[in-house]
Amino acid sequence: MKSRTKKVMGILLLLLLIEIGIGGKKYMDKQKTEKEYQQGIELIQNYVTDYLVKNYQGIKKIEWQGIGVEYRNSPILGSSLFGNYVDTDVKIYASENNFFTITFQLTDETEYDADSKTYVRLDTLTPEWIDSLFETELNNAINGGNIGDKMDKLAAETLQKCTADSPNVKIMYNLKVHELRY
Repeated sequence: MKSRTKKVMGILLLLLLIEIGIGGKKYMDKQKTEKEYQQGIELIQNYVTDYLVKNYQGIKKIEWQGIGVEYRNSPILGSSLFGNYVDTDVKIYASENNFFTITFQLTDETEYDADSKTYVRLDTLTPEWIDSLFETELNNAINGGNIGDKMDKLAAETLQKCTADSPNVKIMYNLKVHELRY
């Protein structure tokens, strides 16, 4: 009876160790993936921030909101064909209480290069495209289209595209990963 109990305990211990090993592997894979997302989003954040500071006046603060990830891997349905949804939001302030938000998606602005194992910027992330997004989201904020954004017309008029940069912009980067909730 004792040997049978020892055998059962041994099997249970072995199963527990295997489960811990599998869980540890999944955790390490997730950490590696999130590190790659951070590298890709950092590329977007640096490029966009640099462009906005050098080409717009009236910006008081640029505040990046971190990295939002919608994990699309389901234990029941398996991996999504499209992978995880990854984005970053930037709040652009004209004053302390007047701001609007632009969202950048990892798959729209960058591409993963398997050879170098890093994200590279796509040709779609251009000054013209940033200008278009800037104008669209600014107009949406003025007209109440963006939930949570607060921008009045007078403050919006201070945000102008120009050749002089905005030297006193307060910039806040954030590469912290959080799960998107809807």
